[in-house]
Amino acid sequence: MIQIRFLYKFQTLIHIISGGHMKKNIKRREFLKKAGVAGAAAVGASTLAAPAIAGGHQEWIICSAFGKAGPLGQAIQGFGDNINRYSEKLKVKVYHAGELVPGLEALDAVRSGAAQAAYGAPYYWPNLSDAIEFVATCPFGMNAMEQNAWCYYGGGIEAADKIYNALGVKFLPMGNTGNQMGGWFNKEINTPDDYKGLKMRMPGLGGRTIEKLGATPVLLAGPDVLPALTSGAVDAAEWICPAADLGAGLYQAAKYYYGPGWHEPSTLLDLSMDLKAWEALDSDTQGLIDDLAKSFNMTVFSRFQAINGPALQKLVNEHNVEIKTFPDEVLIALGNAAGEVVFERGSINSETKAITNHLLSFRKVIKEWFTKGEQNFSRIRDLPFKFPDSV
Repeated sequence: MIQIRFLYKFQTLIHIISGGHMKKNIKRREFLKKAGVAGAAAVGASTLAAPAIAGGHQEWIICSAFGKAGPLGQAIQGFGDNINRYSEKLKVKVYHAGELVPGLEALDAVRSGAAQAAYGAPYYWPNLSDAIEFVATCPFGMNAMEQNAWCYYGGGIEAADKIYNALGVKFLPMGNTGNQMGGWFNKEINTPDDYKGLKMRMPGLGGRTIEKLGATPVLLAGPDVLPALTSGAVDAAEWICPAADLGAGLYQAAKYYYGPGWHEPSTLLDLSMDLKAWEALDSDTQGLIDDLAKSFNMTVFSRFQAINGPALQKLVNEHNVEIKTFPDEVLIALGNAAGEVVFERGSINSETKAITNHLLSFRKVIKEWFTKGEQNFSRIRDLPFKFPDSV
């Protein structure tokens, strides 16, 4: 494996404010210089462009957009550990956000040839594709169960792969955070006008939605959210859900915790692998990666569901967080704005039209079943009948 020594730590806030964009391309030499790779001159460019081979097996580098300590950092580390445990033909090394590159440059590392896979969220890569953020989530779109149904039985993986393949990578879903919370604020949101002038950490189509209400969306990787909220670099922020937000310490910097998460009814995470490196694997190794990705997709979702309840109780009971609900007036304004965003972004080109229409058609049909099934059950479960909490 290529031995890499780091000359310095990255301490940057990667963000998009008022239409700013990350670099669209990182040439190999520029990337290596920025990453501080020692001895780059001694390593041929052709060596970096392909996975290292040692002892009869390939060796991959996976760059993660997430910090090591949180649930998502633990998930990608567990995935890498399992590859190393069960495969004799592939070994991987996981680098978490900031260890090799800043979190939001994980996919750039793959496309530059310095890594073979990236773990993140599709809306982290808007500099690479106008269509890719639709794969992550859609405001007022599908929940996690519906999104997984779309991926595995609705042709979603194939539809997303058309976008990813055009970037030179192979896509696999690998984790879903489920419904997220609406964000942390230091002022109440009582009307749509309360969004005016806010600088808020919110990625993807949700960020574009609040922009229509007068806010400025800011894209930050997870480790950078608390420092930005504490310093006032942003006025408000959403991260994920009670468990992740508690772990990130966001309650230290904001008073009000709003829900529901209209902007991300679910959030699909992506494993993006260099297409040539993927195609160079034998079918058994590809099958192992596919099976482990499915397993971790369910593991991540199930874990978040299990730990969110206790985390929410801790936020309220130990840290005195005030849970707030967006008024219907605000949600309707956000819904109308989201509809405009989906239409505008979905109409950019043939690629955006294809993924948007694919998602919307599936959403329309499955939403009808969810309303009559899951949603109605949720309603009747809260009817005032007597039911024990324990026996």
